[in-house]
Amino acid sequence: MSFGISVGDFLAVGQLAFTLYRQCYLVARGAPQEFQSLVAELTTLSTSLRLLQDEVKNENSVLVRSGEDRLRMMKEMIGRVEGTLKQLETFSEKYAKLLDPGRSKARKVWDKVKWSTEMADIDALRNKVRVAGGLFENWVVCLYTNNFNEAGLS
Repeated sequence: MSFGISVGDFLAVGQLAFTLYRQCYLVARGAPQEFQSLVAELTTLSTSLRLLQDEVKNENSVLVRSGEDRLRMMKEMIGRVEGTLKQLETFSEKYAKLLDPGRSKARKVWDKVKWSTEMADIDALRNKVRVAGGLFENWVVCLYTNNFNEAGLS
């Protein structure tokens, strides 16, 4: 039974979240604390998306059996988080050049100074990722709680 949500929806967004985590993790060592916090938020989001992806694959999962409205809501949430991740991807690509060993030390320092002027943008993206990660994490907790309740394990 399909309600417009597929494993592919989770695969694409989940892969993007994991790719961004790797890219941001590499850049984060010399980055401001706000950016390092963003990497932690991406970890939560990526893990939650992988768990939800497993739920969508299972025809008997609580999520799949929850009905069209909940699946549609999940698809909308995935669409919103994908937009946020694409914004982050653009930002990440911009600062990936900090890893270029051919860049002069002076140029790297200047790049870091420019970075500090964009702290508000980084913080806004981190907050969006944090909220999305929290929403998906809550979905996962609810799904597993319902699975335990149905199995009589609670």
